[in-house]
Amino acid sequence: MPVAAKDIVAKIAPQANPVYKEAFEDKQGLLAEFGITTPLRLSHFLAQAFVETGGLARLVESGVYSAKGLGKQWDIGNWHSFFANRDACVAMAEQCKRDKGEALFNKVYGTRMGNSKPGDGWRYRGRGIIQTTGRFNYKQLSKTFKVGFEDEPDLVATPQHALKAALGHWRTKHLNAAADANDIAVVTKGINGGLGALDERKAAFARIFSIAKDDRPIEESIEWRVQEKLNAAGFPCGKPDGVVGKDTRAAILGYRAKHGLTMTTAITPDLLKSLGVS
Repeated sequence: MPVAAKDIVAKIAPQANPVYKEAFEDKQGLLAEFGITTPLRLSHFLAQAFVETGGLARLVESGVYSAKGLGKQWDIGNWHSFFANRDACVAMAEQCKRDKGEALFNKVYGTRMGNSKPGDGWRYRGRGIIQTTGRFNYKQLSKTFKVGFEDEPDLVATPQHALKAALGHWRTKHLNAAADANDIAVVTKGINGGLGALDERKAAFARIFSIAKDDRPIEESIEWRVQEKLNAAGFPCGKPDGVVGKDTRAAILGYRAKHGLTMTTAITPDLLKSLGVS
């Protein structure tokens, strides 16, 4: 059987926001309804969600930018149209501390993506599984699902509606076809509008696809077997569950230090060889 979305989420993001955990239970059968029925499609969808939400943790786009964060946004070219120069962009950091980014979002979102009224940039900032942004997108979702997303934007970030919002956008951008072609650049442009954090998306996809295409019991997973071996070697990481959390990472580091392996929490070939996991 294919691996369920909820099981992949549990594996890649054990600390995911409860809203997303509940949404990916998918009791309404929305993933199947919108054609997310193959490991490849599901992996592309989840990889985009994982990066857009900071590891399925962020419900609403944060505007609490530091000067460093604003500088990064300027450097990657996101906001050149809205500030005279880099210094002017970075200077917004103090305002962001005071209003959590309201002035910033009204400035950079306020006259695009269907935003036209005062305050629309803040009101329709990113939310939910793919960080739906802009009045136009909220309005389109309202029409598609007959749900008042435009009037109540926070509905996008609720367990009942989070998948609807993400999948509605996914279908509008014809991203199942892009996923079938395994074209992560096209998928990313459809979600992000550009190629932001493409390397992160590629890494997330690679990890998720390796799980999604594997229908073996979790007890047979590499992660589960590594946990068993670590426990047996005297580096306790708790009862094996196939999820690499803080205890497992600490156990990996302890084992690596003792055996002279490269110090990383990743499960790499040298670790597998040392533990005798094939």
